[in-house]
Amino acid sequence: MMSSSKLQPVRGTKDLFGEEIKNFNHIVNIARKNSEFFNFEELQTPIFEFSEIFERNLGEASDIIAKEVYKFKDRSDNFLTLRPEFTAGIVRALIANGELLQILPRKFFSFGPIFRYDRPQKGRQRQFHQINFEVFGEDSYYMDLEMILLANVILRDLGIIEQVKLEINSLGCSQTKIKYEQALSEYFLKYKNDLSLDSQMRLEKNPLRILDSKDTGDIELLAQAPLLSDFYETSAQNRFESVINLLEKFSVKYHINQRLVRGLDYYTSTVFEFSMFHEGAQNAVLAGGRYDDLVEKMSSRQVKAIGFAGGIERLMLLSKNNILSQRPIAVNYISENEKLIAFEIADRLRKSGFVVDFCCDGNFKKQMKKASQNNSQFVVIIGEQELKNNEVIVKDFDNAKEQRVKQELLVHYLKGKL
Repeated sequence: MMSSSKLQPVRGTKDLFGEEIKNFNHIVNIARKNSEFFNFEELQTPIFEFSEIFERNLGEASDIIAKEVYKFKDRSDNFLTLRPEFTAGIVRALIANGELLQILPRKFFSFGPIFRYDRPQKGRQRQFHQINFEVFGEDSYYMDLEMILLANVILRDLGIIEQVKLEINSLGCSQTKIKYEQALSEYFLKYKNDLSLDSQMRLEKNPLRILDSKDTGDIELLAQAPLLSDFYETSAQNRFESVINLLEKFSVKYHINQRLVRGLDYYTSTVFEFSMFHEGAQNAVLAGGRYDDLVEKMSSRQVKAIGFAGGIERLMLLSKNNILSQRPIAVNYISENEKLIAFEIADRLRKSGFVVDFCCDGNFKKQMKKASQNNSQFVVIIGEQELKNNEVIVKDFDNAKEQRVKQELLVHYLKGKL
């Protein structure tokens, strides 16, 4: 007979049952439902990969790679790692399965277990679970907004939006990071002996990681450190301002945190976190950002990308609520002049319970092709004339009939059709 101690879960793991598994499944269902509303497709990858997939792409100076991965050698002498996050494995799947790259942009939703050898704490075990969202082949700042809105809607549907705050920053372009890392190195070299041992190592490998430090001495030194925004190129500054302006346009509350860089080396441009209001070393519930260079780094093919993930157990600490699914409605625009209004219509329809797809590419022909590929039931079209008349054209893809509808009556009209 086995000893009773060996029948206990391994430290840092947990059995889920009863109310906890109901809450767990509820969070997955809310995430999956909203992934469908935003027209994501589901993708599942193996829980372990060749170790190089994570080590080359997450950054050797990151705490995850340096301290937390479960790495082992199999019987064929391959070094394998249990996934410590989703993105690198999903990028590997995108490259390995050529058909996934044939039609871009591509949106993927995933969920499942993640493994990190970290100190077990409330809402984060060594085996924990995440919901995960990735978009490939879209570099418009409208997609940055869409991902933040998606995270916002998930938190709203879980009934916890008032318990979290959105922090956002931009890492600028590659030149910004190079100049900023140099400035940080010069600053922290003056205080090297005052840094924690971890941050002394980060100073050698990647000084940006010092911004993630939770050591009180490091935090005091950070107060006078150079700011990332002082090194923005004009294009990066303009892009970030565009994202911020759209957040305000869509009434999303936010706080710009110039120390926010996220914990992995692959991030570029926009980064964001929804975190709990109470302070703590681990309080982010949904977080992510752009990683425009990662696909190219792994495959030499340039594909812009953005994603975010959320810890299910951490969401379980906060959450409550439930919803359904249908064929999507595409919202298309004839030219860039109608883009913002079209996006507002898409947002309004989603808030009214419709599955909606908005294409950030301004080419109308591509938008219609994508609507067909996505099996859209209706296409809502707005052009110059419709904009002037405060109306839209609704095209029924099943019978090719078109109907002009006033914008204020659109929700009522579509509900009558479905």
